[in-house]
Amino acid sequence: MYAFTNKSVLSMAIAMAISTSAYANDNNNKNDKENEIEEVTVVAKPTSYANNVIDPAMMEQQSSVSSVLSVIDNLPGISINEGDAFGGDDWSTTITMRGFSIDGNQQQLGMTVDGVPNGGSNYGGGAKANRYLDSENLETVEVGQGTSDIKSASLEALGGTFNFISKAPSFDKGTTFAYTSGSNDASRYYFKHETGTIFNNTQAYVSYSQTETSRWVGSGSNGGKDNQHGEVKFVSDFDELTVTGRLSYDDVSETNYNSVTIEQFNQSPDWDQLTWNWTGVPHYDQMFAEGWGTLRENTLGYLKFEYALSPLSTFTVTPYYHNNSGRGDWIPPYLASPVDELGNPTTEGGTNAGSYGFTDTNGNPLAPNALCTATLSWPWDSGTGLNPACYPDTAIPVMSYRHTHYEKNRSGVTANYQLSIGMHDIEAGLWYEQAERDESRDWHKVINASVNQRFDDTPYWTQYKNTFNTDTFKWYAQDSMALGDFTLNLGVKQYLVDLDKYDHYQGATTAEVNSDSDVLLSGGLLYQATDFIELFTSYSENFSAIKDGVFEADSSDLSAIKAETAENIDLGIRYQTNALKLTATAYSITFDNRITFIAPGSDAGGIDYTIGTNGTYLNVGGIESSGLELSANYMVTPAWSMYTSYTNNSSEYKGNAPGFTAGDAVIDSVEDLFVISSDYYSGDFRLGLSAKYTGERGDVDSYTVLDFNTGYSAEVETGPFKSIDIAFVVNNLTGTSYLAGGTGNGSTYFIGAPRTAALTFTANF
Repeated sequence: MYAFTNKSVLSMAIAMAISTSAYANDNNNKNDKENEIEEVTVVAKPTSYANNVIDPAMMEQQSSVSSVLSVIDNLPGISINEGDAFGGDDWSTTITMRGFSIDGNQQQLGMTVDGVPNGGSNYGGGAKANRYLDSENLETVEVGQGTSDIKSASLEALGGTFNFISKAPSFDKGTTFAYTSGSNDASRYYFKHETGTIFNNTQAYVSYSQTETSRWVGSGSNGGKDNQHGEVKFVSDFDELTVTGRLSYDDVSETNYNSVTIEQFNQSPDWDQLTWNWTGVPHYDQMFAEGWGTLRENTLGYLKFEYALSPLSTFTVTPYYHNNSGRGDWIPPYLASPVDELGNPTTEGGTNAGSYGFTDTNGNPLAPNALCTATLSWPWDSGTGLNPACYPDTAIPVMSYRHTHYEKNRSGVTANYQLSIGMHDIEAGLWYEQAERDESRDWHKVINASVNQRFDDTPYWTQYKNTFNTDTFKWYAQDSMALGDFTLNLGVKQYLVDLDKYDHYQGATTAEVNSDSDVLLSGGLLYQATDFIELFTSYSENFSAIKDGVFEADSSDLSAIKAETAENIDLGIRYQTNALKLTATAYSITFDNRITFIAPGSDAGGIDYTIGTNGTYLNVGGIESSGLELSANYMVTPAWSMYTSYTNNSSEYKGNAPGFTAGDAVIDSVEDLFVISSDYYSGDFRLGLSAKYTGERGDVDSYTVLDFNTGYSAEVETGPFKSIDIAFVVNNLTGTSYLAGGTGNGSTYFIGAPRTAALTFTANF
């Protein structure tokens, strides 16, 4: 194997070395280094843009049942909210950073796994990192706030990126078994086998987990999460060539949490308005929790080939494949009456000519009593006459079970070339991907709405069926120049994105758009002022391509929609010694051409289940964000460490649109975030406490959540076990009641999870 002298690789090694505890002993043994990785504490890498890497203690603050998204919540500028403490519902997951969001309506932050693109973070055909990676197999997370790594493969990286890195296989053979039991009927089994070194050049592991939880809201028949997850990874060394392969599979069924208004929360802060007992009255049963579901399967695999062309140059190529399939469920309190363009009844395509919630004993639709509907109105009625008081006693209630089906196939490749020559570190590469996404929606009749939600497998109406194709090509180049104590970075990149929509009922391509970016510039300057202090500044132009979701709204004027762009400026300082690490970053961001969905007019009191392809996407100004991020990590003693971070962020809208005006604070953006945590280690025993303050968001009150963790880990010299570990985690220790992430519209929010505990026993043998 060539001895690498690449400056970028060397700088990473130095960063990891100076970030290691002052009390950790230097050891050149390869296996010992692998064991020591858990002791590495990195606040930020020495780059010209703001970034953070998680501290291993942040992983211990979350139970193994929790999703991998939760471990980055204490980093500066970031707010992670999931429907419960275990990440049991993708529908209610929200992520915000510097005024940018990932939620049900917006995807403005990039996400990758081992540098491989995740395929988007949206609900319909996307998948966040928790679908690809179990918490036990997570090595670390690299976060680029504002300005991302130039080679990051994402079409959503307006406000930064998250790169989740999986653990490398061990050089030692071993097997791990873990069992977790927790609040809300949580149980989890985890198994992992490490092969150690085989064939003299290969290490590999295989893991499997099964997780079950119940919704924390309500009781009885209330739904929850059922998740099967498997991973395989190997690394093989062939002199100058290293081959890494990874395959993950995830199959999950989730019952959703519902968002509520501030008024509803104040009335009942532990109820999301969903019900857990079937009543036989469609008006109530449309809110039956088990009728609100997310079912997904995700398979992602890649092969990475890293070839040392010379002692000064490397070439890496990573082909990958991803399949995403599943559906989203909803349970409308009526049957639809679909008709074609001529007004004739149809089972495919067309529009809904009307709805009815009750029939006679022969199945004929009944009209509500005119006097009754004129004087009696229910919430969510929307004019369909859902009140049983409006019908004779012999009337039979009817309901639908609405399925939206998602299928996505992606295949692509990333390639990167690095060369160190003189004062230059040169990097260039590309990303190419072809993605095909199918989406259809069908309506099934609930067999007997008086009894339960069971539905007829054969749909009575398939509302639409479309295929979306996206071709993506990105190229980039960057030169990092060492100029004494200064390092200057200059880079360019460009995205070339083509999208089209094929309507299966029209039998034609009905929409297509080119979403190419301009050549985007980036640059940065890093100054090593002393052995302990470095100053940095950077500028980057970021880009988010038009999503295929805009094709779902038939009335959108595609020729008028522009891709979203952002200009990011960072200015900061880092101070690092063996015991103390400080980072301060000031930033300014201008976000233009914000794409927003404008829903069609409907009854304000009801859910529009038949919205289908109605509505419009358009550009509505943008956002301006500025703020300050601070973080510190201090080793008080060899056994005791303290961590804190503070963020002050101001994000305001530019331009007017329904729901806000220019100058208004961005919905769901938090002005103040403050974290303080402490971790103590004494021999085999550990103890941690973490508190996070989240400031006000518009009319939503501020709140503070306290998390507690403790554990015991020990080597075992007798019996079949090599070591054991017992971990106990309590999230929201004080039982704070609060509203967490929003839906992006400023009117409803998800209720924060209550006190939640989990106990995990792990055995290695």
